[in-house]
Amino acid sequence: MKQTYYLFILLIALSAKPLTAQDIPPPNPYININIISGNVIQFVFSDIDQYINGILNGGQNTFIRVGCIADWKLSFHTDQAMFYGTNNPAHTMELNNVGLVVVSTGTNLDDGSNIINYAKTLPLALANTPVLLLTKGSGSNKGYGLRNSFTLSWEMGTRRGNMNNQTMLEQALYPDTYNLDITLTLSFY
Repeated sequence: MKQTYYLFILLIALSAKPLTAQDIPPPNPYININIISGNVIQFVFSDIDQYINGILNGGQNTFIRVGCIADWKLSFHTDQAMFYGTNNPAHTMELNNVGLVVVSTGTNLDDGSNIINYAKTLPLALANTPVLLLTKGSGSNKGYGLRNSFTLSWEMGTRRGNMNNQTMLEQALYPDTYNLDITLTLSFY
């Protein structure tokens, strides 16, 4: 019996639109998010094990730094309700096949004191409505650069956290390239 494997590729592009002084009423506080690296994420499914167990990160990271003179919160979302195939737009895939875990690498602690990290131990699934990732803890999370540095570790098809509970194989997805833009939204607390 011959087994057929399909190549399945997902490309995700991240964008962040920092606010500028003219967007904020006086006293014009400064708020900024920098995507240092990893603004394009790619998952390539090339063997049956990946269709069954998913891809747990596999080096798919986005490094960001948040700068803000006031307390802030960070969320993510997409403007599409589904992934659509590039080769055939009739091919679709649910957003909740992709999730992310946030690892704090800055000096502001994400143990609830400076920052509450909602994606610290289990991934939060992608959605087309804002999903809160990080917010102010019992203290302040304001600061720049080294205080608020994070690694967003992406995964796909792992069925962890609130991600899709069916394997990629069970979903019988069509082989295609699926592209999507994800927006990171930084705002005042």
